[in-house]
Amino acid sequence: MGHIGVLLMAYGTPRSLEDVEAYYTHIRGGRHPSPAQVAELQERYRRIGGRSPLLEITLSQARALETRLARLAVGHSFHVRVGMKHAPPFIEEAVAGLLEEGVDQLIAIALAPHFSRMSVGAYLAALRQALVARSAMLPVIEIRSWGAHPLFVMAAAERLKEALADLPPEETLVIFTAHSLPARLREEGDPYEIELLDSARRVARVLGWKRWRFAYQSASPTGEPWLGPDLMEVLEAIARGGEARHVVICPIGFVADHLEILYDLDMEAREAAQAWGLSFRRTRSLNDDPLLIETLAALVSEALSDGG
Repeated sequence: MGHIGVLLMAYGTPRSLEDVEAYYTHIRGGRHPSPAQVAELQERYRRIGGRSPLLEITLSQARALETRLARLAVGHSFHVRVGMKHAPPFIEEAVAGLLEEGVDQLIAIALAPHFSRMSVGAYLAALRQALVARSAMLPVIEIRSWGAHPLFVMAAAERLKEALADLPPEETLVIFTAHSLPARLREEGDPYEIELLDSARRVARVLGWKRWRFAYQSASPTGEPWLGPDLMEVLEAIARGGEARHVVICPIGFVADHLEILYDLDMEAREAAQAWGLSFRRTRSLNDDPLLIETLAALVSEALSDGG
């Protein structure tokens, strides 16, 4: 019987307001943020209840995936672990745990469906570093992107259909969103934008929905240009142009509730939209819904069939 390790990787989140400074410092590569920057981020977490549910959701996803894989397994046992990029449990800790469990093959999935070297690429680099540090020679299958997988598209379409159910189509505009990244990625040939727009088109096509736009959210003030258009600018343009009375945000780049959903969208974007006279609605995050778990299980099964 093969012992398969499955590593689910995500960005990470501080467990408390007291952990925000250490978390922020890790994101900045060891450079400490200013007290004002720490206070600003703490206030955002305070507004959503003091902490993000991302870790609990990711652990729940891992438990559900392990249960689902156990039902599918033929000749394999599965060990699913969670590794975060910027907060405990770190990717290197998860790798150490899987090696201690005696896995003889590893499948790595970033819980971000669209590849960029700055996001998924960074998770995979951390994984490789952890394996090298432990002189681990086991086979590794890296699932680099899955935003076009039919099950993911169907899951996102189901969420969007639910959000649109009671809204008049002629007065409603869907805005697909994802986390912005530095605009230089466009010149570098990074596939992030192409994959995001492909996912949005696929989801809209499933529902036969024509009235949609794409926008980026949550850009960081780093002093360099970031990918646009920015969601706030798109909302204002829709309101000023009279394109719609209702906007439905479908954050296609995210699969779980966290700060960028619960604060950036549910608070900042909602308040802005309403100030411009738009009704605002967001699709529910997939979180640990069976629709997402089935998608992840299919990714594992297909990876083993193709390369295992």
